[in-house]
Amino acid sequence: MSPVPSLQLEFVPCGVCGTDNWHPYASGKDYEYETSGTVFQMVCCQECGNVYLNPRPVEAELSRIYPPNYYAYNYDKAVHPIALQAKAWLDLGKVKSWVAPFPKKRALRVLDVGCGNGRYLTMLHRLGLAKHQLFGVEMDEEAIDRLNREGYQGFYGRLEDVARELPDNYFDVIVMLQVLEHVANPAWTVRCLAKLLRPGGQLVLETPNREGWDARLFRQGFWGGYHFPRHWNLFDRSTLTRLANDAGLDVRQFAALPSHAFWILSYHHWLLEGCQQTRLASVFNPLQNVVLLSLFTGFDLFRAKLGFWTSNVQLVAVKPRGSSPQAWLD
Repeated sequence: MSPVPSLQLEFVPCGVCGTDNWHPYASGKDYEYETSGTVFQMVCCQECGNVYLNPRPVEAELSRIYPPNYYAYNYDKAVHPIALQAKAWLDLGKVKSWVAPFPKKRALRVLDVGCGNGRYLTMLHRLGLAKHQLFGVEMDEEAIDRLNREGYQGFYGRLEDVARELPDNYFDVIVMLQVLEHVANPAWTVRCLAKLLRPGGQLVLETPNREGWDARLFRQGFWGGYHFPRHWNLFDRSTLTRLANDAGLDVRQFAALPSHAFWILSYHHWLLEGCQQTRLASVFNPLQNVVLLSLFTGFDLFRAKLGFWTSNVQLVAVKPRGSSPQAWLD
């Protein structure tokens, strides 16, 4: 069998502070989808501490590093039915927390950036929010067409492509779940989202957290959170706080979330590459192994209750009331 060709890569500056002063941090391969045989490098910015992929694939390679069998494109089929039910139960509680601070829930305007198949928008509608005030941005054209047919406000493309079509100072809640780590310029992205928020509105971000135990245990290259070569920036609470503050937002809280998939993937990568145990590695499937999903979810929930940080974090930031409209940031 012929080897998988290398990807076209480019060197980039830090996505948080914009400097180009870094040192090597970790390295690894695309252990999940094998889109390339390249050994990728994570570096750590010596100015702000952000960890980012450098060099990284050029934009023209996106369709290759996100292949048709990528789990997010086939989520309902790729994940075990029992795991789907458990996640739906957990997600409902999460969605309720987004709207809990607002007394007039029916009038809320919500934007989900990276809305996938629209499952969170559907949950919000079932809680009483009007479809015409529920907005979603996604790169899956079929999913956006379906959302628009159903009465939601869907926008096809990346945030960079559709931001000008969205109203400034408009949304009560903006959520971006497991997306910020994929974007090329997280500083621009958070500033853009802040611009779309109304004064008093809140931004909810969920993203991998380098402070978790698994991130430290598998730091050299097997950590599932690296997700080579699709995660381009990896944050901790310090760099996330900087992103929010630089965009004019006030951090309200951080919360530790279960990171069961990263635990399972970390062991998968270690067994596959480090131990050459292909058959045993196949057992560590974060989409189908319900037993492991349950064990690591429970483990992280217990640790979070005790005050430990997991490798998945939620940031809630608020746009101060009285904020003036921000100039468009190219």
